[in-house]
Amino acid sequence: MNTLIKFIVAFPCFFLAELALANDYKTSIEYRHDYRDGVKKHGDRFKVYLDTGKNIGFEFDARYNNKDENLYDEMQLNGSELTAFYYTNLNKNTVGLAGLSLDYTSEGLVYIPYVRLNYTFDNGFRLQGRYKWKLWDYGMVGVDGNSYHSKIQEFDSFIGYKYDRWDFQYQFDIFWEMDSNALPLYNNRKWDYQHNVRIMYSLNTNWRPFVEIGNIKENRYTSERQTRYRVGIKYTW
Repeated sequence: MNTLIKFIVAFPCFFLAELALANDYKTSIEYRHDYRDGVKKHGDRFKVYLDTGKNIGFEFDARYNNKDENLYDEMQLNGSELTAFYYTNLNKNTVGLAGLSLDYTSEGLVYIPYVRLNYTFDNGFRLQGRYKWKLWDYGMVGVDGNSYHSKIQEFDSFIGYKYDRWDFQYQFDIFWEMDSNALPLYNNRKWDYQHNVRIMYSLNTNWRPFVEIGNIKENRYTSERQTRYRVGIKYTW
């Protein structure tokens, strides 16, 4: 990864950390490890979340791959994402949110504008929906051998329930590739989907460990699926 990308990765971490220490903001730091049983790969993610308390928030994450099937072996930065968003309470149960993410990899940059709507019932249940575009700024070789810039639409839906210290959430995501020359997303088709279930427990007001199980594709060209296991912890102050 070149020097510019390294700077882009490092600067948001420093910036968000300085804000968190210097101001009375709501801040979360999250670590998550995952394992995909089909390709037998481990991965890790570190994420910082900052809510300014003034309807503006920021997120930054860094993703790492591990060598072969080994855990925490020769970890390499696989990408990072910086997000800025604005949110507002539409009524006492509904929150609207709009944001923009910049996803950096060694190959280039992906722009991800999105909108999200969260509705919370008085009995602890919640419904959430998120619509986003993913726009690649770098070219890839398409099905006809010519270059194309991927354009993917994605819709994510969430159903959650909070009971005492427990929080349960089911997530379903669906993706559509909009470029006619693009490589397939899954099973030689222009669309893909995935499921995810998360269980989180609040140890206290600061610490929340969680586990997740997901069903995702194994590659672009076959119908094979794989299970993704995740375990992590979030600290909020």
